[in-house]
Amino acid sequence: MRINDIEYIEVEVLDVRAAEHATEAFSLILTDRHNVTRYVPIIIGLNEARAILGEKHGRMPQRPLTHTLFADLLTDHIPDYNLEFVSIDEFHDGIYYASIVIQSPTGVYFNVDARPSDAVAIALHAKLPIFFRKDLFEELMRIARKSSDYQEAADFMDFQPNASAAPTAETEWETMSLSELKDLLQNAIEEENYELAAKIQEEIDKRGV
Repeated sequence: MRINDIEYIEVEVLDVRAAEHATEAFSLILTDRHNVTRYVPIIIGLNEARAILGEKHGRMPQRPLTHTLFADLLTDHIPDYNLEFVSIDEFHDGIYYASIVIQSPTGVYFNVDARPSDAVAIALHAKLPIFFRKDLFEELMRIARKSSDYQEAADFMDFQPNASAAPTAETEWETMSLSELKDLLQNAIEEENYELAAKIQEEIDKRGV
């Protein structure tokens, strides 16, 4: 696809993984839609990771988040304005720049500057295509190493969660009372940290409760 005479490729969200070297940061894995082994990781924050994973896996909170509010306001309440697609256009000084492309009632397209994490969350919610500037993607991309049972997704060995934190947390949970674990579980659910909640629930289940 060409946008303003610049070639773009369509990408899709493969996953959000714990970042390798940064605390409270995550890697948004965007893959070439036609070759999933070609990917670009983009570092995003915790809240943005939750929003994207929530959309990807259908686990959104009852009340709207910012990206859902924006998308629903435009598509449901502002006549004749259409969300068309999102694009990742630039990379300068370690920062990615993205756009949300909207069509006006007169057929004119205009761009809204956005962070890639917000743009991707909106795209997932509104079921929009995600485009990445081709030359930029090819400059920054990495090649995934396939696992032996490779089928639909690559095994992204470079972006496995840092396992050193998990044993420490689990060891600490073993010393906690059942009441404390249940409080911790409730906090994780309220914060919509479903992965952490599942691990805490496993510890509770081990106790036969």
